[in-house]
Amino acid sequence: MSNKGLSVAVVGHANAGKTSLMRTLLRDPDFGEVADQAGTTRHVEGGALLMDDGHNLALFDTPGLEDSMRLHHILSSYFSGQSVDGVERLQHFLARQSEYPELEQEAKVLRSLLSEDLIFYVVDLREPILGKYRDELQILSYAAKPVIPVLNFTQAGAENLEQWKTQLARLNFHAVVSFDNVHFKFADEIKIYQKMQTLLADKEALLQEFIDQRRIQWSERFNAATSIVANLFIESACVRYKALNTEQQIEQATLKLQKVVRKVESKCVRRLLTLYQFRKGDVDNSELPVEQDGWPLDLFSADNLQEFGIKLTGNIAKGAGLGVTVDLVTGGMTLGVAALSGGIAGALWGVKQRYYDEIQAKIKGNRYICLNDTTLQVLWLRQLRLLTLLQKRGHASFDKIDYQVDGQKQQNQLPKNWDKWLRQLRSHPLWSSLNQPAADLDENKRKLFIEQVNAEILNRLKDL
Repeated sequence: MSNKGLSVAVVGHANAGKTSLMRTLLRDPDFGEVADQAGTTRHVEGGALLMDDGHNLALFDTPGLEDSMRLHHILSSYFSGQSVDGVERLQHFLARQSEYPELEQEAKVLRSLLSEDLIFYVVDLREPILGKYRDELQILSYAAKPVIPVLNFTQAGAENLEQWKTQLARLNFHAVVSFDNVHFKFADEIKIYQKMQTLLADKEALLQEFIDQRRIQWSERFNAATSIVANLFIESACVRYKALNTEQQIEQATLKLQKVVRKVESKCVRRLLTLYQFRKGDVDNSELPVEQDGWPLDLFSADNLQEFGIKLTGNIAKGAGLGVTVDLVTGGMTLGVAALSGGIAGALWGVKQRYYDEIQAKIKGNRYICLNDTTLQVLWLRQLRLLTLLQKRGHASFDKIDYQVDGQKQQNQLPKNWDKWLRQLRSHPLWSSLNQPAADLDENKRKLFIEQVNAEILNRLKDL
């Protein structure tokens, strides 16, 4: 066993999913070649997962055992009546491999068995247990190395799961893990490394460090993904474009809004794919339906008054509701007597200043175009669905990622604070870099809002 880490031989019958396992563990959709036919892998190919202090977990993808029954027969014929171990049988065969050119692929597998520290035996659960599999397991036992049977395609082959576990136990293989290369679960990946700890006691501490590292990486990736989604949501909910209150101007502003929001969502999708190490082509093309609405002008809403430190309670609430008016003709401000109570006149003036652009637009017969609530709901649900699919997608999957949603059917997936979120975002158009000028006086509040969105997504997807 190398002091620089561990090496694992990934073996199994042809087309059982060995290369797919490698792709998923390495997070590399381009590793090796995957095809729905036997014998795709013809050579031993390797990849490595980096561990701390220069150590690594090296994985070696081997060719499929295409004729294990014949190989087992040959190995069993050696040393008749003599007491020899399995390793000697394997070495004897390799020394005479030129006598069996038809078993060249099997010879490559045997060399890897003898060279590496541990063996992953990949099982296709969709297949029933046949004699050739028992022969393969017997050959693996000759190498005198720890073996972890990895039960692949657990969703499609669920009906054969218990039968395989029983048969493996009869052959003295008990460190079994279920790991679907297509329907990925991070917890199942961790179980593989924990089984390695059990079988490699002298490397337990090193493997625990590696497990902790993988968990941190997975958590950091998810947190980065939620921030990407949160920023998209803020950018889209805060964007608005001014237009004259005419049909032509409103149409032009709407087209601009559609183009910009679709572009920024597409950028978000690409960033998520890159983060999870998938390809652009893995996503089914899906255009966001964009509908516009008028930006609300509510100077003295409870949210805006509270933004300036005013708590609407008692007489202040009554005064703000009844005694405060805005003269849109002159752009001036009239404060009722009740509103002046409590020393809030300066704060109310700040609210008016914040809405100066909106007031001027109203005076000049302009309006602001923004995304309507339905579009924002669909945008939110699409990103939530995409992130869910990426968290559960193995790097061996060929299916296109379809993240289209029916907003009407998924209303229950909206955050409980949805309406409050929108009111808050409508109060901060400068939070969106899609607007001009793209600056905000209080970036801290924007960061606090992102934290709220991150917490919401984490709560919904915490079990993935």
